Amino acid sequence: MPPEDTAAPRSLDPPPRRRSPVLHDDPLPLATTAAAATVAATSSGEAVLLAVLLGLAAAELGSAVVAATAVVAFALRWGSTSLDAIAGAQAVLGPGGSVGPAGAVAATWCAAMALVVAAPAGWPAIAFGAAAALGVAGPAPGGPADIAVRVGATAAGAALALVAGLVLPRRPAQAVGIALAGAALLLAVAHP
Repeated sequence: MPPEDTAAPRSLDPPPRRRSPVLHDDPLPLATTAAAATVAATSSGEAVLLAVLLGLAAAELGSAVVAATAVVAFALRWGSTSLDAIAGAQAVLGPGGSVGPAGAVAATWCAAMALVVAAPAGWPAIAFGAAAALGVAGPAPGGPADIAVRVGATAAGAALALVAGLVLPRRPAQAVGIALAGAALLLAVAHP
């Protein structure tokens, strides 16, 4: 009697495809990413709207918590939930990452770093980077210099967030992001 073949039968189906961290099958994250990036890049609307859009774009609880906390820290730092007012204050006083009391500047940088570190992989990272740029260097466009600062900061924030989203392990990155966003919130409350 010949030996029995004990190997599992082979399937004729192709192997399952890995889901790309950059492209999603679901259109909601892509749509909310585009909306969040637009709101952040143009400083239009309310901070609450930006936080909700970032949370929906991330589709991850940890990143959504970081987004909400960081955006609230930005609003507390400038004393307004209006993104137009935040950008206007930066146009008059200077970029948030370099102007004001040391505690307020530290709050701004902690919130921006939280958004970059906790950015999800793929397209949503661009919106997280744009939101970080809004807080650090988001003056309302008043001239070529303001536009150059804003475009440069947005490009740098988006690039850093894209790399962080692809390279950093999710859970530790979100934990660090939550810690940084919490520190930003405490600093913003202590140094408005």
